[in-house]
Amino acid sequence: MTIFRNSEGREKQNNIESGDDIPGIRTDVFGQRGLLTVDLDSFGPEAQEGLADEIIKRNQLPLFEGKVAHGFSKRAVRSTDRCPCCGTATRQCTANFVYATDIAPRAMLAPAGYFCTSCPTVIVDEEMVAKGMKQGYRLRGVVGIDHNKKRLDLFTTWNGKKTVYILDENQQIKDMATENELHAQSPPTFRPKDRGKEKRKRKMERKARKRHRNRKK
Repeated sequence: MTIFRNSEGREKQNNIESGDDIPGIRTDVFGQRGLLTVDLDSFGPEAQEGLADEIIKRNQLPLFEGKVAHGFSKRAVRSTDRCPCCGTATRQCTANFVYATDIAPRAMLAPAGYFCTSCPTVIVDEEMVAKGMKQGYRLRGVVGIDHNKKRLDLFTTWNGKKTVYILDENQQIKDMATENELHAQSPPTFRPKDRGKEKRKRKMERKARKRHRNRKK
């Protein structure tokens, strides 16, 4: 594997089978097989170009190239074999998963998705993403798929609910929530026309009190 031989030396290149001692590369056992995951931000642009082919070769799982709009957590579905939206069979694939953390959004090349073969839906194995993360980061949520920086598909729904993205001061994704979650956590707010109505109501009350005082005199 040229990429690791050039960047890490021959000795570490021999350890790629297990991913040992190479920052940004992890091997964990999922189900009955060991799968490689790569934290893309741990490598430069030139190194990233060769990662996809190597990970696909090692894991024997194809790179997903379709579109994605709907995301589901593996914990939220009964089975990864069928799409929770349309019931069609899914296929496990490798993809560049974009995820929000407590520090900054990052990307990971991993076979962590079960993609519907009919509609733009994916079931995400968040445990796989969490295990492959760089130490010091805390996972807040997987937010979409990066198609090699050519296109970014952010989830429009998560577990069947419309998504809302929370941005930091640099306009980077800080977290993802559903509209239901935001409504449950946020206190009720007035729309602009409601505030105007309240203002008019208070003005009328003041006039009524003033008239009442004048009649007493």
